[in-house]
Amino acid sequence: MSAITTRRTRQRPPAPDEQVDHEIKPGDYFGTTSSKGGQVWYFDGSKAVRAGVPNPDYRSMATVEPGETLRDALARVPMFASETFILHRMVLPPGAYYPRIARPVDQHPDDVPSGRWEPGSADVLVGTLNQVRSLVGMLDAIFQAVHPSAANMSCFGSATRNLIILACTECEAQWRGVLLAHSYSAARLKTDDYVKLMPAMRLGEYQVKLQHFPWLPAIAPYSGWEASAPTQTLPWYDDYNAVKHDREASFERATLENAISSVAAVWVMIAAQFGVHGVREFDDLSRYFHLASVPRWRYSDAYTYGYDGFNSEAGARKYPF
Repeated sequence: MSAITTRRTRQRPPAPDEQVDHEIKPGDYFGTTSSKGGQVWYFDGSKAVRAGVPNPDYRSMATVEPGETLRDALARVPMFASETFILHRMVLPPGAYYPRIARPVDQHPDDVPSGRWEPGSADVLVGTLNQVRSLVGMLDAIFQAVHPSAANMSCFGSATRNLIILACTECEAQWRGVLLAHSYSAARLKTDDYVKLMPAMRLGEYQVKLQHFPWLPAIAPYSGWEASAPTQTLPWYDDYNAVKHDREASFERATLENAISSVAAVWVMIAAQFGVHGVREFDDLSRYFHLASVPRWRYSDAYTYGYDGFNSEAGARKYPF
């Protein structure tokens, strides 16, 4: 159950390629998943030891005998007796994480993605949430005049235009912040750069519901965002560009639907960066938004807890954009 909301958040079922073993080589950290949950291990070429176990024995260590595979050795561990399990080569070592990118942790791989705190992140999060509070106030004021129903989604006006501009510039601030956290450099950041966050953060898999208006469908603001047309495949953002630069010719694109989508897009960026951490301190916002769907990460992409003795490589990792 998510700490963001008391309603259930859904993940898609595992894809077929997530049910296939990775090749595990000496020096790899790897995960195992089965009906009993997930575990992280270290393989030195001859034996596998479960991370976080101070005095490993036959229940948390497996030695590869001559002629055996790693899978053969693990099958002798009591936990895997008569179990179907999958091997995942962990992308990051224990304790490591990508700055401002939330992913599940190894101990709770099916939970809503969890953020990792780092110097300055609390200040960034609080500042972002305060911006969202202002945007929500503007959106609610619009709802007092225009009821949020399907029949009214094409309504437009100065209030919706102003909200779209503010929400989209906040999205740009968040996109820029994540890229800069990974030392991404460009003379001038644009959607050709921002769209690179899609695979790193799996933004297209997030869906948001407005809990005060349950008749509205779930919003997936980043669904369909493509590098081949990074502005046009984000319709609410494409319309924002039009109404910002040429109000007279494009005023009708400042719709209520775009205003809702742009605010939802900011909330997705908060979830995709910071996960559930800290959001519970802002009950007014956590009661307003509900994450109806979040990405399902393969276990190998999860963040591993910095277990004692296994965190010598821990620290922020640069995402290979």
